[in-house]
Amino acid sequence: MRRLSSLAAVSMVSVIAAAPTALGQVATKMKPIDGASLGGFVLPTQPISGSCKFSATRGWTWKTDDTQRLFLEGDVRATVGGYTFSAKRAIVWVNRLPLGGEAATQIAIWFDQADEPTRRAGLGASGKELLVTATTMGATELSLVITEDGTPDEARTSVDRRRASDEASAAKSRRELLREGETALARYLRGLTARILAGTQRISTAPILQSPTTAAEPPLLPGGSVAAFSEEKPPQLPTEIGVATAKSLPIFEPHGTVSFSADSILIDEKSNRISVQGMVQIEYRSVETAQERSLQLSAERGVIFLLPGALTALREGGKSLDASTIEGLYLEGAVQASDGQYALRGAQIYYDLKANRAAIVDAVLRTYDRKHRDLPIYMRAAEMRQVAADQWTAERATVSTSEFFTPHLAIGVDRVTISREPPEVGGEIVVDARGAGIEAGGVRILPLPGYEGHVDRIPMRSIEMGYEEDRGVEFSSTWDLAALLGQAPTPGVDSELRVDGFSERGGAVGTKFSLSSEFGKGAVDLYGLYDTGGNDRTSAGQLVPIDAGARGIIDAAWQTALDPTLTLRSQFSYISDETFVSAWRENDFDTRREYETSTELNRTSDNTSLSLLMKHDLNDFISNSYLLASRSYTVDKLPEFSYHRYGDEPFEGVTWTQQWSATAMALKPTSGTPGSLGVPTGAWGGAIGSNDSISSAYESAGYTEGTIGRLDTRHEVSVPLANDWVTVTPFVNGEATGYLSDELTAYTTDVETLRLQAGGGVRGSMRFVHVDDTVQSRLLDISRMRHIVEPYGTLWSGWDSNDAGALPVYDQEIEGTSAGSAANFGVRQTLQTQRGGAGSWQSVDWLKLDMGLVLNDGSSDFTPTAVDPLNPFASLRWAQSPIPAFYSFRPELSQWGSHAYGSSSWQISDALTLGGTMNYLFEDRDFVTSGDGIFKNLARGSLGVEMRHSPVVSTYLEYRYIAPTTTELLQAGVLYRIGKRYLLALSPQYDLEAGEFRAVSGSVTRGFPDFDFNADARYDLIKEETVLGLSLSIPAGSRSGAGAFGAYNPSGGSTR
Repeated sequence: MRRLSSLAAVSMVSVIAAAPTALGQVATKMKPIDGASLGGFVLPTQPISGSCKFSATRGWTWKTDDTQRLFLEGDVRATVGGYTFSAKRAIVWVNRLPLGGEAATQIAIWFDQADEPTRRAGLGASGKELLVTATTMGATELSLVITEDGTPDEARTSVDRRRASDEASAAKSRRELLREGETALARYLRGLTARILAGTQRISTAPILQSPTTAAEPPLLPGGSVAAFSEEKPPQLPTEIGVATAKSLPIFEPHGTVSFSADSILIDEKSNRISVQGMVQIEYRSVETAQERSLQLSAERGVIFLLPGALTALREGGKSLDASTIEGLYLEGAVQASDGQYALRGAQIYYDLKANRAAIVDAVLRTYDRKHRDLPIYMRAAEMRQVAADQWTAERATVSTSEFFTPHLAIGVDRVTISREPPEVGGEIVVDARGAGIEAGGVRILPLPGYEGHVDRIPMRSIEMGYEEDRGVEFSSTWDLAALLGQAPTPGVDSELRVDGFSERGGAVGTKFSLSSEFGKGAVDLYGLYDTGGNDRTSAGQLVPIDAGARGIIDAAWQTALDPTLTLRSQFSYISDETFVSAWRENDFDTRREYETSTELNRTSDNTSLSLLMKHDLNDFISNSYLLASRSYTVDKLPEFSYHRYGDEPFEGVTWTQQWSATAMALKPTSGTPGSLGVPTGAWGGAIGSNDSISSAYESAGYTEGTIGRLDTRHEVSVPLANDWVTVTPFVNGEATGYLSDELTAYTTDVETLRLQAGGGVRGSMRFVHVDDTVQSRLLDISRMRHIVEPYGTLWSGWDSNDAGALPVYDQEIEGTSAGSAANFGVRQTLQTQRGGAGSWQSVDWLKLDMGLVLNDGSSDFTPTAVDPLNPFASLRWAQSPIPAFYSFRPELSQWGSHAYGSSSWQISDALTLGGTMNYLFEDRDFVTSGDGIFKNLARGSLGVEMRHSPVVSTYLEYRYIAPTTTELLQAGVLYRIGKRYLLALSPQYDLEAGEFRAVSGSVTRGFPDFDFNADARYDLIKEETVLGLSLSIPAGSRSGAGAFGAYNPSGGSTR
């Protein structure tokens, strides 16, 4: 009988190591390729000049044969051959290789998770499980804060039990990582050996990165143009990838070996069986060149069934078997099996190696979805079968992401197959279930027709319940539509179903489709409500009676790149009535861009932009808060053609920017009345009564709805002059605008239809930097100090052939410009320090302060005035904001008024931050000046402090003042994490002007492994509304505010 080789010697490829003998001869010995060393190999990379540098917070050093080994941990940095990698942990092999009269250094580095800052410059890769090999001719440098001799196999002893437990856990993690790294290197070296023997290996001139690379973006070049992407396509990936079938992925490779140990081993030669009992440990190792795989099994007892003749080697002392000689394997009693990618527990398990099947009783399968942040996947069943290395089937099972025996939320199935996709196509876990349903606490609460997709794709996404006075009891739920229908997910498409019910207002249903990748980028939102009638409470707190009937919204936006320079953008919106958005989608009413229907083609290449826009609103009313509060009208473009070109250099040192546009446009004031829109009459200063037509009032003010043609061109020429410390840029600008209609005379009788503008000035800035390495303060957490001072200023004067405000504003950047003379001077200061400690230093902006002033000719000011009772509609003509602002990049867009401004932030420590802003006028002005105090001309101001008291408690306090709306608010907030499961948030807002609380909101979130349960309440004085709510969010951690302080921003506390 042939003697069975031991587990260590059965590798199909081994390395031959040479060693001198006593007689001066050279002897060879066979060593396994186990990834422990680089001895005996010459890496196929051409030696490169330059050194190799490693740095980390902590490191272990030891030697295996002739290879120096390193295990690095904490802020790892590795630089080799022009590449710089950063990671949390890394394993390094360093091997000196004689090369003629010189010595080269062979290096292998393995990262479980690496990032490469140089990747955007086109130098390589980043990602998970990255192996880098290189050969250098320079020195190898190592910088460690803490150095330990030996391997990171054992935890350091500690008297503190808790600390000892933590050290033991960390040591176990390091051992696992070390094994993964050695396995990866061994796989590479076996493949290298196979290619050398086959004669297909070629020498590389650069370090080899065993990871997919991405196409490099072109570098940015100075000058007037931006480099475009090259038209030349990089080598394309295959359009089809063959996925290995279950039969081609056997549980046990025939060429692998099986080794075992136990307290008691009994061999029965007659029946060719081995009985093992007590602390049974079985290890299977595949030795295929292309893929190495290890499987560990443990149990209390078991039986190994062998083919005839397989016991000969065991009689000679061997403890390993070739997998091809094993017929079956039976284990029972606390059975565990794991290959690093999955873990299996059960009461009994039987592997049928010939049939490539396994059966497990009372089974729990745990694996990980690598594409979703190593999300754990659990499947439980009374009986489970393994039909391939990466595929399991079961009946009457549950699948979830919870480790609890009875998950809080899971997919219950009559029959299920779980498969792991090959790493080449993502390595995700796929569930194919029939007779599926959603289970809560082991009880099926919602049947499903079937389920196919990833396990984290549970059909139910959220459930909310609450109460509002005008809607009654509310119920809302969102679902994964494709999963609900049992359909496999479509790449690039996410479909969501929303089902709502209101005891006082009826039922609603909606769908939302989000598009990405090859479908372009966009979303389609469809929502319909059958309203049984009642009152809509709008964002302003107004009640608007609503008749029974169907209501809803269609909102869509989409864009796609037709080629690298041409983009198509399209929007579509239709809203059923005037108050649907302000009452039912209040957040969109407050923050969303304009609802519009439009199509735009835009070509951008180098420094040129060319676009064609068609825009027409299907609704004749406005559903955006900012539009109602400013213009109260929209503008159709039928169409608009525009051309922009930036930064040309017609002469050396001269920069020219130009823009051209041709537009057919029509102005459309919103329909309805303040009462029907649910907006207070104060939004128009009292010029329009509650039941007066808004469009008629604007018509009386001179606004017309006829189509007007407009041609516009603007040019700016500048001459940048700079040295090491100062930059001065003289510039001149000119603009000509022609209107092809006489309808503008209704707005201003003697307006010129050809408007000319001209201006000129100079911009300047300086920068001074001083570094003081001697500054140290433990109290203020300061180490070193860098002081950056940046003075800046602008002088400008402009002329306009029309009077200020003579034209209605169709586009703010054209009709919204005005003439004047202004000077702006300011200083930005930044104090930077370093925090973090040895091994993790980082620069921090300790103090930032920006202060300046603007002085302008007062004759150019034109701001709102109080409504004239004799001519109330005159107040509807546009005027500049009472709060001034200066825009250096285009001074003609400024809002005039001499003023001082400032902003600051002071990060006193990592836990305490102060900040504030202010805008103060030098002259009295309507809607700003108040009283005779020292701050009577303060137009706007804020002051806030944020404190992180501990990792679980954060608070903030903010004061805000806005003069034109007489708003003076004090708002506070607290975020408190109670234990690991509860999160408490509270945010009251106090109105100092009215002397009462304006809003209070709060929530309590209970975290579960599968979902978050939230209870919230808020009171809004303006709307006179109290809201109570309960919600369920899937998956856990998906609620905003739970992740970071400051994300929680209760709607009840917003300023209106």
